[in-house]
Amino acid sequence: MKSGLIFENDYSWWFQFWEKTRVFFLVPDDSGMNYLSRIGIAIGIIVLAWLVIKFIGFLLKRTFKIKKGPEIDRSAKSFFVTVIKSLLWIAAAFLVAAVLKFDLTSAAGLLSAVAVALGLALQDLIGCLFSGILLLQQKMIKTGEYISVTNTYGSSEGFVENVHLFFTYLRTPQGQIITIPNNSMTKATITNYSRLGKRRIDYDVGVAYDTDIELAKSVLKDIMDTDERVIPDEDKQVYVVKLDSYSVQLRFRCWTSFENYWPVYNDLSEKILIAFRKNKIYIPSSTDIAVTKK
Repeated sequence: MKSGLIFENDYSWWFQFWEKTRVFFLVPDDSGMNYLSRIGIAIGIIVLAWLVIKFIGFLLKRTFKIKKGPEIDRSAKSFFVTVIKSLLWIAAAFLVAAVLKFDLTSAAGLLSAVAVALGLALQDLIGCLFSGILLLQQKMIKTGEYISVTNTYGSSEGFVENVHLFFTYLRTPQGQIITIPNNSMTKATITNYSRLGKRRIDYDVGVAYDTDIELAKSVLKDIMDTDERVIPDEDKQVYVVKLDSYSVQLRFRCWTSFENYWPVYNDLSEKILIAFRKNKIYIPSSTDIAVTKK
């Protein structure tokens, strides 16, 4: 008797649950549409939104790539495509909420409180977002450029790998990736070494006081004139920059392309040493200075 009563109670609970579920999903509302149909439409909207947004992203990338005039920077392209796709997903989410008859107005107070809390918690990220927009809009940096960033936390330098929504990524010549918040970038002093496509080399070398200065200058000028990587039409100079206690400091100054800056600079020490030895031009050493002091 008890087992039959339990069965009847279980059956009654299951029947009520199924009836409520059936009514919720299958009985049409005032608009003549049941909730199961709304869920199907919402899923269709999500799938369609995914396809449309993917296609729009493809079109935007293709448009930026084939646009006439200067090529759009990859960082700016990636940044704005991401922003546009995010906005489209937000619009799709509101459309799905409307189809599923979510009452967003009743949750306005809660949403406002959550928005304020998120705003306070994410104010740094929001600052990074708008700083990233400013970086790209003002064209302060571009992908592939070599820059130095100096702020209150120190300095970093490397090639601009990418500018994302919140962070800028630098790649050092040693293969390291440096991540810098965008709001720090806009507050920093940015030195761009590659924007002009060329760099000036300043190289100092000391010679003994009894050296024929004109001969030493001639040797250094010859090094500049025979190196094809030195830009011939740019200003080239060799001059006495300083009179030290035990040497005359000559400054070697010329221009080369950004790509050749370090190769040319690193070759100078060997070239100057060989040329000076060939012409019997003496470079004072610390040993000579110590002996002279005695």
